[in-house]
Amino acid sequence: MILAKVIGHVVATQKCQELSGSNLLMVTALGDDLNPLKDRTYVAVDSVGAGINDIVLVEEYLALNKDKYKAMSVVAIVEKVYRDGRE
Repeated sequence: MILAKVIGHVVATQKCQELSGSNLLMVTALGDDLNPLKDRTYVAVDSVGAGINDIVLVEEYLALNKDKYKAMSVVAIVEKVYRDGRE
């Protein structure tokens, strides 16, 4: 799983049938210091109702046509991150 921040929405006028009705979000991976990582921006299917600036858990998995595509899905909205006894 990847800890990420939602930075935008993706609008697609045509989607494959498996994604019909799904919201697509642009997310950027976060480092240990919770700052965005350069060149680590993805599009993920939103399965939990996340919004802009939410910190989320994103999971990469094989989906659709498993030989051709990888998909990412937002699986949780993070309320707090604790590290070494700190928030």
